[in-house]
Amino acid sequence: MTKLLKTLHNWIGFIISLIMLVVLTTGIYLGGVDLLKRLDDKGQTYAELTHEDKAEVVAQALALYPDASGVKLPTEQAPYVEAYSREESTYLSTELEKISSVARADNEVWRFIFFFHRNFQLSDPGKHVNAISAILATVIMFIGLYLWWLVRKGFRWKNTLPKNTKNTALIKSHIQLGLIFSVPLLIMAISGAYITYGVRGSSTLVDSREKPVLAQAGDWEAQIVAAQKIWPESELVSVSKPRKEEVGSYLYSLGFNGENVLGLQQTDTIKIDLLTGKLDSAQTFSDKGFMYQLKYAARFLHDGARMPTWYLLILIISSIVGTFMVSFVIVTFARKEILGRMKTRTAVRLRKADV
Repeated sequence: MTKLLKTLHNWIGFIISLIMLVVLTTGIYLGGVDLLKRLDDKGQTYAELTHEDKAEVVAQALALYPDASGVKLPTEQAPYVEAYSREESTYLSTELEKISSVARADNEVWRFIFFFHRNFQLSDPGKHVNAISAILATVIMFIGLYLWWLVRKGFRWKNTLPKNTKNTALIKSHIQLGLIFSVPLLIMAISGAYITYGVRGSSTLVDSREKPVLAQAGDWEAQIVAAQKIWPESELVSVSKPRKEEVGSYLYSLGFNGENVLGLQQTDTIKIDLLTGKLDSAQTFSDKGFMYQLKYAARFLHDGARMPTWYLLILIISSIVGTFMVSFVIVTFARKEILGRMKTRTAVRLRKADV
């Protein structure tokens, strides 16, 4: 049984490594871009705003930029205001002085690498290849952990970094690194597969609570202040216009950073009808149903986009380590199974020729 598992681990691992090498390296780029964006405070210093200040900033920003899809408010992580749309993001100080702007067209390199990471620029077929590879990678990692358990007494910290480029040193390093970084690598593989094949879910809350009129109709500022009083301890971080406007209704969303086990940000949502000032819904992350939570969590556990910066950094480091791990697999497997067999066949042919 152990011999079979080793064979599966080696052969399937080699095939998957070729795909994972692309996925991991593109993931490093995408995570690095996100990390650099977080480290760029655009010359602003974070200062906590009152509820009234936030409402005023949103109302004025939307008036200044009527084509914006929404406004992101200053946080410790991003201490500036962002008025964003599908075409452009404009960065502002809390006094709404323009700092800079970035057009979506300027991100073509990022966009290309994102879809190369997601589906190798092959649309649905590439997406499924990627997801199936993630599933197989998960299986291979569990097999690898089991095989390590059988020889766990041989664990040595000094083998974590290879001393030379010989197969023995590379394999030992592969094993040690795989053990140390098994958890983040498994999280990335499982969540990546779930994004493609996981069960989708929407909010399961039947909201029969009272839906009062919060403030005067058409008054952004008054409505936002009233909404913040529903969750006074939560941090309002964004206000988004409706994606599709309906006749007689204008439901916009307020995103809050609330408490949850995973530390996910912008998980709690309040929706208000601007035309009437009436509360439409107020749902925390736990209100939205288990399947919705899985879908939401998988997306951001995979790329760290709405996770704390330390988590994103762990994903980047793990992807770098994973790149070395799969590179070691490709090198050692090619030497042993491909070049080794070619040498053996050549030697056999030479012996036959001598005879």
